Amino acid sequence: MASIPSPAIEATVRFATEADVPTILALIHELAAYENASSSVLATESSLLNTLSFPSSPASKTGYARTLLIYPPSPDQNICAGLALYFHNYSTWRAAPGIYLEDLFVRPQFRGRGYGKRLLGELALETKRVG
Repeated sequence: MASIPSPAIEATVRFATEADVPTILALIHELAAYENASSSVLATESSLLNTLSFPSSPASKTGYARTLLIYPPSPDQNICAGLALYFHNYSTWRAAPGIYLEDLFVRPQFRGRGYGKRLLGELALETKRVG
């Protein structure tokens, strides 16, 4: 496997919080524009708040999907470079839990720095954690 470039190693990856919903929605719109499907986006901040899972969510209010966000090292550290949005699934044939990656998106100005590979690496760690 190819090594991850230095900017990606120094980047911060974290789970999205409720405060990140506007950023997540912006990234969803950017991904849809990239795929020439902007008119297909029905998500709103409200619908994302009601359907995503966040670290601070009480056990009684778990959403369907989780989001990892990646932030570059300074000077761009306040700009989200991309996301990996995923949800848990289950394989009946293997009788094992898994993870399904719904969207992996890195903003064009941050591509080529290894951020996509870094997000996939973090998702692989999460996959190992769930079994």
